[in-house]
Amino acid sequence: MAKHLTVGSTVRVPWGLEDDVEGTVVEVWGDPPAHVRVQLHLPEAEDDAEPVVLLLAPSALTTA
Repeated sequence: MAKHLTVGSTVRVPWGLEDDVEGTVVEVWGDPPAHVRVQLHLPEAEDDAEPVVLLLAPSALTTA
């Protein structure tokens, strides 16, 4: 998975006890990637709310 991570990639992030949440990769550190910053696409988020951005290990992500 880590080899295929690039800025703009759509990924799935484990989120709570329910299903995974989709997100977009906004930054990648390292070659191969060691850390990835992902902006989540939360369905309950308000339009004017700050986006939720997490710093994650590539091993926590799956392709969407």
